[in-house]
Amino acid sequence: MRLRYFVEKESIVKEYIREKGVSRNLGRKIKLYGKIYINGKESGNWYPIKPGDVLEILLPENNPEIQPVASPLEVVFENENLLIVNKPANLSTQPSRKHPDNLIGRIRHYYLEKGIETNVHVVTRLDYATSGLVLVAKTGHMHHRLQETDIEKTYLARAEGKFKEKSGKIDLPIRRLEGDRLRRRVAPDGKPALTHYRVLREKDDASLLLLSLKTGRCHQIRVHLSELGHPVLGDKLYGAGGDVLHLHALRLRFVDPLSEEEIDVLKNPPWLEEDLNLDLN
Repeated sequence: MRLRYFVEKESIVKEYIREKGVSRNLGRKIKLYGKIYINGKESGNWYPIKPGDVLEILLPENNPEIQPVASPLEVVFENENLLIVNKPANLSTQPSRKHPDNLIGRIRHYYLEKGIETNVHVVTRLDYATSGLVLVAKTGHMHHRLQETDIEKTYLARAEGKFKEKSGKIDLPIRRLEGDRLRRRVAPDGKPALTHYRVLREKDDASLLLLSLKTGRCHQIRVHLSELGHPVLGDKLYGAGGDVLHLHALRLRFVDPLSEEEIDVLKNPPWLEEDLNLDLN
C-alpha cells in the first residue's frame, strides 16, 4: 500500500492521516510495519508536518495464504486503488476446500501477474450463483474508505410470470430459515429488507426486472421475488429450477473516496439476448 499526500496544514503525521480517513487499526499497522517519509526523508508517526510537505506512507500487503488460481478473470475497470471485475455465475467468491476455483484466487493470480503487491479486499460480495460486478479495494485504507462510501448497486433479473404492479417496492423483513445454514425466508421477526423494482420487458410468461437494494440482506432479491410468487429463473433454492440463475449485478456507481472521480460501470449478463438501452437514473 502506498499513500501520498501534499500537506496543506500544520499537524503531526498520526493526526493528519486520521483526518484523511486512515482507520485507527491501519494507523497502528503503519506505525508497526510501515515506512513514513516526509519530503523523502524517513520519519515517524509523531513527526511534525507543515504546508508544502510531501508525506508518503508505504505498508507491505500480501495474501500468502491465498492460493492463486490461473483461471479467466474479466477486469471491467481498474485504477491505482481499486478493481471492478465481472464474476461468472456459479463461482464462489471465497476460497474453500469445496471451491478451489474461486474469485479471490483468480484476483490473487492477476495481482501476481501484474506485479501488484497487495491483499485482495472484496468490498461488494455476490452469492455463488449470482453473476456480475464485484468491487475490490487494492489497499486496506481504500477498503475502509469504501465501506463508508455510498455505493449505488443495480441488479438485473428475469423472474417467472408477469407482475400486476410494473414498479414498486418490496418491504419485507428477512431471517435465516430454521435448521438451514443457507436459505432465508420472510418473517415478522427478521431484519428489515427493502427492494425497489421496475419491469423492463415481458416475454414468454417471464419478466425482466431492474432492481436496487436499500438494504443488503443475504439472498434479498431472491427471497423477496419468491415471496411475491415470481422466483428468479434458475433459482434452485427459492422455487425455480435451471442451471444458471438469472440474477446479475448490472451496475456500480459511486465516487472514488481518494481521487473524488465518479465511477460508473455497467456490464450486461451473458443470458441477456437483447441490448439494453435504458435510463438507469
